[in-house]
Amino acid sequence: MSWPWWSVCAMAETRCVSARQLFGSGDWLGVWLVLLSACGFGSMALFAKLAYGDGVDTASLLAYRFVIAALVLAGWGIWRGWRWPSGRAAMAYGLMGAVYAAMAWAYFSALHYAASATVALVLYSYPALVALGGALLGLDRFGRAEAFAIVLASAGLALMLGGGLSGSPWGLALAFGAALCYSGYILLGGGIRSDAHPVCASALVLSVAAAIFSSLAIGQGLRLPHTLAGWGAVTALALLGTAVAIAAFISGLIRIGPTLASVVSTLEPVVTVLLGVLFLGESLGLRGLLGGILILAASLALVWLRTLAPTGKACDG
Repeated sequence: MSWPWWSVCAMAETRCVSARQLFGSGDWLGVWLVLLSACGFGSMALFAKLAYGDGVDTASLLAYRFVIAALVLAGWGIWRGWRWPSGRAAMAYGLMGAVYAAMAWAYFSALHYAASATVALVLYSYPALVALGGALLGLDRFGRAEAFAIVLASAGLALMLGGGLSGSPWGLALAFGAALCYSGYILLGGGIRSDAHPVCASALVLSVAAAIFSSLAIGQGLRLPHTLAGWGAVTALALLGTAVAIAAFISGLIRIGPTLASVVSTLEPVVTVLLGVLFLGESLGLRGLLGGILILAASLALVWLRTLAPTGKACDG
């Protein structure tokens, strides 16, 4: 669930690079920052499952997550004196917060019914969905790269549906619903034109999500963790899995550009799978593993083929 790079493109120089330049970047600090972000986002499922095991429900967990993360990012933006969204841009970011809340609810609800590896890999079909949605809405081009990515992602999902899943059909449906919501979220954000700093825009998005889940959690009864370990999982989700992950992604993206950042971010579901295997005793069948590889390959292929396009623009899409 890496933070979309579109919100930072205006902050970075346009990177019109060749494939050799793309993977020969000397800014290793930027690469490590995006890698830290991928590890943070990839750890969310682990912390969520640990919190669920300590008595926290989905609404309460997301309320804690978004309130803490929004306060951290808002404090950072205020401290640095960065520009905040205003007018129509602020309203658009507010709408994005509602869509992001829907995506988060679907993703974290899916973790009740399916293994974290399954949920993460199904969610990562979103780049192909964004390409398809952008083409259908006339927001982006649709060529061989996009068609190839959609075929790969569809084949991967078909393999997982055909017996490679670890979880119930409802868990899969929720995970795919999260991918659809996230695709809509990215397409919506791609149309916003604002000179606001991405940290402040992100804080506004998270604040709306925080308000939504705080209302839900209070309305149905806020459920607190029972132990210090549970509180640790909730805090780690909010800080490492959200605030630090977003901040690291934005900082790294400004240094290395969106194309390389999107490639490094592909490690996010790999981290989720590894943590699930190491700490949750999860496993993927052979078909599930192959399906996940195809889904990740679709994302990488989309980035790679667009980089090799005649325009040579790394910020396309």
